[in-house]
Amino acid sequence: MTRGDADRHPRSVRWRISALLAGVIVVASVITGVVSMARPAESPSVTVAGQDPQVNGSAILASISFADAWTRIAQTDTPFVIAVAGDSTGNAPGEWVDRAFHTLAAEQERPLIIHFWNGETHKYDLTSRASGAPGSAPIIVWNGSASGKTAAYSLKHLDLLVPEQPDAVIINHGLNNVRNPDGAAPEIQAFIKAVETRWTDPIGYAVILENPRFDRWKEPFEDVIAGLTDWAEPLSNVLLIDVYDAYLSSDSVDSLLFDDRLHPNTSGSQFTAKIVLDAIAGAVP
Repeated sequence: MTRGDADRHPRSVRWRISALLAGVIVVASVITGVVSMARPAESPSVTVAGQDPQVNGSAILASISFADAWTRIAQTDTPFVIAVAGDSTGNAPGEWVDRAFHTLAAEQERPLIIHFWNGETHKYDLTSRASGAPGSAPIIVWNGSASGKTAAYSLKHLDLLVPEQPDAVIINHGLNNVRNPDGAAPEIQAFIKAVETRWTDPIGYAVILENPRFDRWKEPFEDVIAGLTDWAEPLSNVLLIDVYDAYLSSDSVDSLLFDDRLHPNTSGSQFTAKIVLDAIAGAVP
């Protein structure tokens, strides 16, 4: 049809266009119906909020609660394995990871093996040991803490950082996320999901809100803490350990930090270790 024909017969043109649109709508409706019939029905007890599935209104990131996973420590004839992903507040002997698990092993009267990660070689090259009651299987700690790193680093080196199936994973990141506070929670979530994918047996997870910092990054770190808190609190299976508020509530927070007003000193490392162990004890029936 030429432009002149269209001008002379507008009703005819409109009818043909209407018929064509009607045909398209019918075809689309049929396709939609087929897709709807093919899609499996969703379980009414499970919904999705953000990236985490929910059951009965509580977000579920891990397949088992930290408390349930930690009860395996009572099986003294089986090694109990803990993986720690963290930063310079716990990467060295004498810092909170070392102190916490030496205390735990002594309380449990079990042998202890702590492997320390080397952030320069990206592997474990130092091991600390402590003896325990004869016949008891050891508590094994893979301390993957690395100076200056975030959970993105832990994820990148996951295969070496967590070399065997852990019973529990403790994540101590955030202090190094101050340049991008919004990235802390997604990085930790990605790390947890990668661990969940790698291992088949259920694992318990704890996330630490780290000690405050009072240097020029004080306010960005407050944003990190706020973001991690908002993300972690709805996760019913993840234990949130609030070291941050414990420091602020102490009689003298300055006495717990080195002069850089960031890293825990000897007293601070002991303080952090106690807060972590107390939180675990309070969570496990």
